[in-house]
Amino acid sequence: MKKLILTVLIMLFYSFGFSQKTIEVSYENDGKGNYNFYCENKDFCKYILTIDFTGSINIKTSVFLPYSVAVTPGRTFLLKLQQDTPGNSTTINYTYKYQKGCLNPKINPDFVYLMPTGKGKESEVFELSYLKILVKDPEPKDWYAVGFKMKYLDTVFAARRGVVSEIKDAAKLQASGYSYSSEDNLIEIYHDDCSFGRYQVLNKIFVNPGQSVEAGEPIGLAGGEKYVSGPHVRFSVHYNYEQDLGGNYKDGTVRKNYWAYVPMVFSTTESAKTKLIKGKKYTGDYSYAIITQEMSKNQIKRWEKAKSNKK
Repeated sequence: MKKLILTVLIMLFYSFGFSQKTIEVSYENDGKGNYNFYCENKDFCKYILTIDFTGSINIKTSVFLPYSVAVTPGRTFLLKLQQDTPGNSTTINYTYKYQKGCLNPKINPDFVYLMPTGKGKESEVFELSYLKILVKDPEPKDWYAVGFKMKYLDTVFAARRGVVSEIKDAAKLQASGYSYSSEDNLIEIYHDDCSFGRYQVLNKIFVNPGQSVEAGEPIGLAGGEKYVSGPHVRFSVHYNYEQDLGGNYKDGTVRKNYWAYVPMVFSTTESAKTKLIKGKKYTGDYSYAIITQEMSKNQIKRWEKAKSNKK
């Protein structure tokens, strides 16, 4: 009598926080000795899934193992396992791990972002240091995060079009004199090139996960009144980039960074495309060309129609 033994282990990459139910792998037996594996992505952005079958017995597949693939939201076919010798006992051990992003995303370093402070609004800029005190690993490739000084409860706008992939909207900072708080509110927006924009230090959030937003659309209100730097919003853009740091962590896993950052350039009234300099003040320019740069003709028509209906 043939037997099937099945064991599963799930491992999570560091990915700025997500539910352990976000990615689920399952399989179906077609009754002919084949096992079809599927992934259910319950989030609103792509994930990199890596699956392996170390320790399995009497199986074969046409893909190289471990197998890595970017999975879109919804259900995705992964691979087919077959019995190497039909009729013999089969053991399937599979492990999988995942993180947000794409394999080898093509990031355009010259993409021009809007300032999240609003059209015609002047703001002083400051750069944020990597928190080496909290994170012992070296800073990621091209680390860059910028802060914009604002008035408390000023409106924050999307610097680029995309889909809201994560929010945190339950911050209750009790003290004062903060330089950083991991508990502060944030919005993450997934872009077409598989990068992620993060807006942090927000008092209120207007958008929900899964919602599409256009560049220049209001997404929240500035917080930071309890920070040393005063009210402001923090903004950065990161993407998947695997960097081997050498050695292992205490649990035996290899030390790696999984994110690189974009040294962004912005559209301002001072310059159509500029790298911001800390300590200087800039005024946001929300030109038609920058707002619509990623839109198709039909998307531009819908955007123009929605804009006219709001007047």
